[in-house]
Amino acid sequence: PTSGGGAMTSVGRILEGAFGVFRAHFIAVVIWGGIYLVGNIAMVIAMRPMMSQMLNPSFGQNPEAAVAAMAPFYLAGLLLGILSTILYTASMRSVLRPDAAGIAFLRLGMDELRTLGLLLLFGIGSFVLFFAASLVIGLFAGGMAAGSESVALTVLLSVLVGIALFGLLLYLIIRLSLAFPLTLHRRAFAIGEGWRLGHGRFWTLFGAALVVSVIGFVLSTAINMVAMGGYFADIISAAGDPEAPLQAMERQAAAVNSFGTLMILQSIGGAVVAAIWLALSGGSVASAARLLIAEEFNDAEEVFG
Repeated sequence: PTSGGGAMTSVGRILEGAFGVFRAHFIAVVIWGGIYLVGNIAMVIAMRPMMSQMLNPSFGQNPEAAVAAMAPFYLAGLLLGILSTILYTASMRSVLRPDAAGIAFLRLGMDELRTLGLLLLFGIGSFVLFFAASLVIGLFAGGMAAGSESVALTVLLSVLVGIALFGLLLYLIIRLSLAFPLTLHRRAFAIGEGWRLGHGRFWTLFGAALVVSVIGFVLSTAINMVAMGGYFADIISAAGDPEAPLQAMERQAAAVNSFGTLMILQSIGGAVVAAIWLALSGGSVASAARLLIAEEFNDAEEVFG
């Protein structure tokens, strides 16, 4: 398929579609947050055995007990990741198929499996690229160290190579981001089409992704500062005391283990941030894809106003 809507694509238009998810499907966003809250609470409960072990003075001396205590945490993390994929797909579906039937655009089928498959494929690809980049940087730094007597030059060049490789990884992530909504729209993997439609539009896609990322970062930081404020305050107030970090960590672990009011509020706050991020991130990439293949839709005004 070819694109006919590229001229209409801009950061403002993409964000307009993303924020339009709140305007058109606010109840769905609330439901996504509620579902994520359940998953988040399950995650905290799964952490309790691990936190109980951390409060045990013999923690770490029995590797088998430590692994057994951590297993529920990692399992809950995996399930929460799958749940997040389902919610992310629902967010994209709200833009690409706004008339879809069902509750909050939620499904559990091939669309979700394909989205999960893309995440795994890109995750493995990113890991391989990161490993190769680390190897290249290591060899480069080693070669520079062997051929130059300037430690500062070696460090500077290594940092520059690292920045260049990070830029390459970021470029690939942005260029391939359209593969997710297009795969949902086509009901088939559309990596090649996503790459083609992203050609010449990197900065537009990057600008929209940057705004969404900054919003998510600010909200997440605010929630974490409230949740972890006591932990950092304990460390700062006991500056110079070598036991302070350990004692603060133990108090934090006890708070998680007791699942008190603070943890409940943190879970609720995390769910709110997750719902906002799901709506904006899924909505932005879906809006970008929809703008680029606008000729395939006849209700653009309902989505973008």
